[in-house]
Amino acid sequence: MTFSQEVKSEVLKSVKNIKGCCARSFLTAVLKAIGSLTLEYKKFYFTVESDNHDFLVMCKDLANRHLSCNAQIESRNVNVKGVAVYSCNFEDNLGDKLFLTSHADNTFALLDNVDSVIPQNECCKKAFMQGLFLSSGSVVIPVGDIYNEENKNTAKYHLELRFSDMAFACAVQNSYSALDLKLLERKNHIVLYLKDSEKIADFLAYIYATHSRLKLDNIIAGRSMRNKINRQNNCSVANIDKTVAAAQNQLHAIRVLKQKGLYNSLTQQLKDVADMREAYPEATLDEIAAKLQISKSGANHRFAKLIELANTAL
Repeated sequence: MTFSQEVKSEVLKSVKNIKGCCARSFLTAVLKAIGSLTLEYKKFYFTVESDNHDFLVMCKDLANRHLSCNAQIESRNVNVKGVAVYSCNFEDNLGDKLFLTSHADNTFALLDNVDSVIPQNECCKKAFMQGLFLSSGSVVIPVGDIYNEENKNTAKYHLELRFSDMAFACAVQNSYSALDLKLLERKNHIVLYLKDSEKIADFLAYIYATHSRLKLDNIIAGRSMRNKINRQNNCSVANIDKTVAAAQNQLHAIRVLKQKGLYNSLTQQLKDVADMREAYPEATLDEIAAKLQISKSGANHRFAKLIELANTAL
């Protein structure tokens, strides 16, 4: 099961016992996002298709319990990915009860006031967003990090909601501005998305995917810790490389001075530091200074003098 499937499974469980007003908002989001109108024998009804059978059963149950609207689930052929697809056909009065359609004077009308579709009550707004995510949402995270393993694919943190209607997408973005959803227009659809891991975690909490939120928090914390360790390791490696390079320069200067016959004319302080470097070619500047019982800056000054004399002699 992918992380996206885990989140949807958890959200479905939280939706199971929502109250009537929230059930209306949930179903409104579902029908607005992926519902389609079907005409059969001069009768209109809404159809919702999904490969998630449990999701359709939930929609059918909510419509029956809270709106006294019957529905029927039918199986469809497998899709291009080989996954079974199901459809849920709702009675034609569901659209009226959700204020998505109207029947007057023997005429049928599909209402399209997107701003009025989105609820104002906070509990209903959350149910609406749950319906959107279950209908047309997905979330991807670097799952390999859960097991402290290298993430073998190129997946990054990414959550998105897909829309076919630009006006509806913009209305959702404006109404849920606190979630900071970004808008992107692709070839065949519009997307509201998040790429920041912390904002995705906040979104999961908003739709009551608490367990998934905790799982994501653990991943974020683990990645942060490993990044910190990697930075420390890189810093240590860089310091080691710097120490080795400095020692090699110092040893080279000492060899030059000896080859040019200038070593014996050095002061005792310079001879002491030169002898100590030859005796301990891999020692750090701190270690050399400690052995000579001088300060680090004093040792560094003496090595700088040796290098200066060697460069002059060349």
